[in-house]
Amino acid sequence: MKYKEFNINRKLFGENYLIYDWEESDEVTFIHVKSQTRTQKCPHCGHASSSLHATYKRTLQTVPFGGKRTYVKIIAYKYNCLNEDCVRKVFMEELPFASPSQTRTSELTLLILAVSLFLSNEGASKVFALIGIKVSNDTIKRIYDGIFVKDEPDIEAIGVDDVAIRKGLSYATAIYDLKDRHMVALLGTVG
Repeated sequence: MKYKEFNINRKLFGENYLIYDWEESDEVTFIHVKSQTRTQKCPHCGHASSSLHATYKRTLQTVPFGGKRTYVKIIAYKYNCLNEDCVRKVFMEELPFASPSQTRTSELTLLILAVSLFLSNEGASKVFALIGIKVSNDTIKRIYDGIFVKDEPDIEAIGVDDVAIRKGLSYATAIYDLKDRHMVALLGTVG
């Protein structure tokens, strides 16, 4: 792999994350990103800390760049919690574009969900491989299984619609909140 010159928005991942380099081969692109934050809140007690403990590195798959499988290599920080009453003495910086356990960016996860709505998991996996996204049909299923639906008890009016899960094969009933038009529930499939 060789390093290349690049002219892109160096703050593509947010104000506090600087793209400082990238590497590219015929199949893969690695984007190197460094955190510029110097203060974080402890996720356990909520106290802010600017006491750096160490750095840590993460590699996340992201949306393909130039039709190539693309990964973000991130250097971020661990902080010391300065609250003596807190049980967490050290905590990791939370990245705004990926949760702690993710191996891909949130943007890529949303793309996988959007495309796989219209294809089988296996079909979606094959399409993704063609455009530079490495994801198995089992991983797509795990992504769907991990979706948490939040209960909204203050809904005043609903709309009901029949939707095709697989056109001509299976259908479901979708219930929407009429106030802001978001889906509240997807009820059993037929077919």
